Amino acid sequence: MRTARIHRLRLAGSCALALAIAPGLLAAAPATRSPATPQSWPMYALAPGHNAWHASDFPALSWRYAVPGAAEANASRLLNRTMIRDLVGFAVGVAVVDGTVYATNDDGYLYAVDARTGKLRWRFHAFNQLMGTPIVATVDGRRLVFVGAGNSVFAYSHAVNFAKPGARVIRGNGLSAMFAVDAATGKQVWVYPTQGEDMPTPVFDRGRLLFGNGDGHVYALAAASGQLVWKTPIKSFVSMSSATLDPGRGVLVMGGTQPSAIHGLDAETGKLLWSVTPPGVFSSSAGDGTLAIHGSTAIGQIETQDDAQARSGESSSQELAIDLGSGKILWSTTLGGGKVPPRNKDAVPTIVAGVVYTGSPVTHREYALDAASGKILWQRAMPASMKAAPAVVGNAVIQPTASGDIVTLDKGSGKIIHTYNGHQGGYGPQNAVVVGRTLFIGTNAGTLQAIPLEKLAVRP
Repeated sequence: MRTARIHRLRLAGSCALALAIAPGLLAAAPATRSPATPQSWPMYALAPGHNAWHASDFPALSWRYAVPGAAEANASRLLNRTMIRDLVGFAVGVAVVDGTVYATNDDGYLYAVDARTGKLRWRFHAFNQLMGTPIVATVDGRRLVFVGAGNSVFAYSHAVNFAKPGARVIRGNGLSAMFAVDAATGKQVWVYPTQGEDMPTPVFDRGRLLFGNGDGHVYALAAASGQLVWKTPIKSFVSMSSATLDPGRGVLVMGGTQPSAIHGLDAETGKLLWSVTPPGVFSSSAGDGTLAIHGSTAIGQIETQDDAQARSGESSSQELAIDLGSGKILWSTTLGGGKVPPRNKDAVPTIVAGVVYTGSPVTHREYALDAASGKILWQRAMPASMKAAPAVVGNAVIQPTASGDIVTLDKGSGKIIHTYNGHQGGYGPQNAVVVGRTLFIGTNAGTLQAIPLEKLAVRP
């Protein structure tokens, strides 16, 4: 058997290794009408239901790309896993557009990597951490990549405001801004500075970039120029709750903290349509979780806590559904209780054919729920906690976990079919992105991976 090609990439005095299986070594997939890779990436996990699966003839590939400094960070005896993630970790899911993987990293760089070879094309530095999925769109004939920079730090003057009812809290320090970058060259096209962090993933809609951020506002910018179109105060600061758009109704949804609430806005005008505070919502969970949209409903996860749980350091995971028109909570289902997870990030759901698939960082279980009623259809104990939206491919649910295991479950029963671990680091909010017969994902330890679906026991 012919050997795989090996590429060595040298960046700023550091070596990054990318291993790629030559496309010609594998049988071609059946031809489809879909392009091999998407031609745009308009929101977190590609679509409102958050199932980041693009069915095409893209081949099964295997490569790894490690960011500069990742090897040194992971070898240090002074750094724990959380520190390593904050220094070199890939925070969330990637975007794959026109043969390029775009990925943000906590080292402050946006990376553009060839989807077939794992070779670096360019990298762009934003002078602060990058924690959102890159948004990719063609604007006035030019393909642009949009990323928001910011961090989770509170200045002391705002940290003390948590103890003051109704006081405004701004999250993020240093340079916080939204950037537009040329997809071909990696050069900055425009920048729009903000007062608070811009960690959540924005939405591209009809020539505008829409996002909430750490200063308690939701913004609309002209994608071509970065000029402000509208700016709406929602009081809550938005941490990792990426914007989700229902394109049919034009409703933009996201969660916020201090006060904790989930908000719906008119995407065209910026008018705040409704805000709802789920009963018992705990800590920052409303502003950490990203909601998915199914029909006329937004579905997401929060944490709740009663007095007994507060004394024992525990909380509960709750899945809930909100009517997009009124903001009314249609149903809420408690998934179970357990130890409060670090940083209180909730798992992001994926909705396919009327079924919600999600994990829980509190219970360490995977769930399938009926999207109309919230009824639990099945649940399965998992080897570790999980926060990312799973990918549903054919009859399989692919769920990354904190231990580095990528678990494949049967979509109908929840039975664990296969467990894969590439030993490249664990996964937090990094959702799996599947294009053709390859899964793309970054790790907390600074490695970007292309994994053939056959290694996960998945047949698209």
